[in-house]
Amino acid sequence: MLLVALSLVVLLGVPHGSLDVLFARQTYQLVHVKKWIKFLGLYMVSSLLIIALWNLVPGPFFVIFLMLSAIHFSDDINLSGHQLLKLSYGFAIISLPSLINGEELTNLYGMIVDAELAQQIVLISKYVSLLLLPLLLMLFYINKVNLRNQLEISSISILFLLATPILAFTIYFCFMHSARHLVRSHFFLDSFKRQHFIYALIVPTIAVIMMGVSVWYWKLSPSFEKDLIQIIFVGLAALTVPHAWVLNKAKFSEWATSNYKKSIF
Repeated sequence: MLLVALSLVVLLGVPHGSLDVLFARQTYQLVHVKKWIKFLGLYMVSSLLIIALWNLVPGPFFVIFLMLSAIHFSDDINLSGHQLLKLSYGFAIISLPSLINGEELTNLYGMIVDAELAQQIVLISKYVSLLLLPLLLMLFYINKVNLRNQLEISSISILFLLATPILAFTIYFCFMHSARHLVRSHFFLDSFKRQHFIYALIVPTIAVIMMGVSVWYWKLSPSFEKDLIQIIFVGLAALTVPHAWVLNKAKFSEWATSNYKKSIF
């Protein structure tokens, strides 16, 4: 399951972040080598800083990463003017697995942080989930959310409630979060040619794979499963933070909201 999940995340999930080079080129007008070097340097330094902080203070940083991920995922759903509902959607993705699959989630988090903190995070997530479920239902009616968004929020809730944490995250990250981003990016970055997209999708993804393999070889230990989980989570954290920064600077979420029909979903 872990190897399948990792393969899907790398092949179908990571490429959507590879388009950051096109977002940066469009946003910062990267037409000179010096500007490219500066951008790539800052991007890599921020990723390495995330890894360093993770090694120094894994517990607090893991909690912050979960919260930042929830905020980042909340931009997936197109709910203009319904910020509370968007945030509830994002935090549901992070917290709902704790309700039915709390023990498995605790074991999963226990491979990243110490066991006691993992139990505390899952316990808090359960309380958050118990608040979120009625809140989501209430916001459906108060904000008069359309049927399409209701179906999406309901399907996401069912997925993260019933499926195992790794399976639920893999399905969401690869086939919803990443796929949606790729489609929206196609319209947002309409000034670029097809070959630009192909190069942007392939080259950075290969670089990430090579880095991941190098780290795995350097870190290899008898605890195969634990190493794999840590590489997945730490790698995603190192890429998610600069990725969210680039999208924020490009005002991608605002564009997707104002161009709802054009961005398809």
